[in-house]
Parts: sequence; C-alpha cells; structure tokens
Amino acid sequence: MSQSVRGSEPQAGIPDWELVKQARAGTPAGKAAAGELLRRYRRPVYVWCLRYVGEHERALDLAQDVLLAAYQRLEEFEGRAAFSSWLFVIARNRCLNEIRNDARREDIEPDSLVDGATGFDERLESEMQGQRLLDLAARVLDEDERKALWLRYSELLPVEEITALLNLDQKTGARALLQRARRKLRAAWEAQ
Repeated sequence: MSQSVRGSEPQAGIPDWELVKQARAGTPAGKAAAGELLRRYRRPVYVWCLRYVGEHERALDLAQDVLLAAYQRLEEFEGRAAFSSWLFVIARNRCLNEIRNDARREDIEPDSLVDGATGFDERLESEMQGQRLLDLAARVLDEDERKALWLRYSELLPVEEITALLNLDQKTGARALLQRARRKLRAAWEAQ
C-alpha cells in the first residue's frame, strides 16, 4: 500500500470532532473519515433503534436511515454538543416518527381505543424522559463518563471490559467512573 493511501485512512483513535472536520473537507480522505465516523456508531444506533421498534429488520432499516441522514446533514452539525448527542437526536426523531406512523397504520377497534392510546402515551412519555436524561448527560458528564455509561447500559459490557476499552486505571477502573457519573446525573436530575 502506498504511503499516500495509508496516510488518508482515518485512525480509530482520532476524536469524533476531528473526523467531522475531515469529513466536511470533501476529499477522498474526508469520505474515509465520514465512513469511520459512521462505522463507530453503526452498532449503537442499531441498538437504539431496536429498543424503539423491537424488531431486528426494522431496526436495521432505521439505523441505516439515521446514518445516511447524519452523513447528508453533516454540514448542519454545529459542534455545540458531542457528535454522538447530535446523532442520537436524529435517531430518536426517526424512531419516534416510525412509532407514530405505526400508530396511524394500525386498524383501531373501538373497544381497544382506550388501552391502545394509554400504552402509546406511556411509551412516548417514557421515551421523552429517556431523551431528557440523555440531554442532561450531555450537559453534565465529561466524555469518558458518557462513554462508560453508554458502554455499560446500552452495549451491556462488563465493567472490566469498559476499563480496558477506555484505558482506565486498573485499581479503580470503570466502576469508579460509573459511580461518579451516576452521582452527577442524579444530582443534576434532582436539581431540575
């Protein structure tokens, strides 16, 4: 492989903001940076979508739509929050639209009107609470704390693996980081 080609490949250790900057350049290296950026979030976005729709194939389709929309709208990303926060706002909106479309497509029987509406409202409210928590996390937690929470609760990784992935001190590891993040979130949530 030539040096110029090797030099244009994004590295896994490059932060998201740098990949966004490279991706906006519109060069072949920029396209590779955009590809790396979206590859990083392919699985987390899929898991997010799966939680909303509960079906593997639909979640795959939604995740693909979300990543494509993020790629197409990359110029709109202003950098006021983390790229991941911006991406998951897109994912949440796509998923909520999908759920709303499901509700419109369903044939509602008169007897089930009250039960169906209540279940949907409760689910929507629960999802909105979840989004408020994500927005709060983006404001009060540092990047390592957000990553650790994501890896633990969305990716369901064991604490030891999170410690290794984030290159944390082996004595305290991710356990201490997760405890600190939960305390900060709880305090901020109660202060609202």
